[in-house]
Amino acid sequence: MIYLDTSALVKLIRIEAESEALSEWLDERTHTPWITSVLAEVELPRAIRAAAPQGLAHVPLVLARFNRFEIDPVIRAAAAAYPHRLRSLDAIHLATAQTAGAAVPLTAFVVYDQRLRQSAEDLGIITASPGAAA
Repeated sequence: MIYLDTSALVKLIRIEAESEALSEWLDERTHTPWITSVLAEVELPRAIRAAAPQGLAHVPLVLARFNRFEIDPVIRAAAAAYPHRLRSLDAIHLATAQTAGAAVPLTAFVVYDQRLRQSAEDLGIITASPGAAA
């Protein structure tokens, strides 16, 4: 499975420096399930509305490509237990990826937020940021 957080999902709608590389990277992995949190159902349209409102019509199309995990008690407890340096919504994404990855191995956690990426790597989760500067 491949988990994408909202920082990655936005790049599938709003053209950013990493958008093309991310799209190509995902195109090479269509055989692997793509997942995210139901949190993206709120975060993604809000981010697009703020940054590229003309892209709002694409939000349902992008979300339809992903299996979405509910924020259950296990995910809430894990998110609440992470170090203070992680923002709440990022903690939910990380807990969702970690919980999903416990059931089925996670191939990559696609993220462009540095703090969230470092937190994932600290937990031993493989991360990817296609197109991002090294």
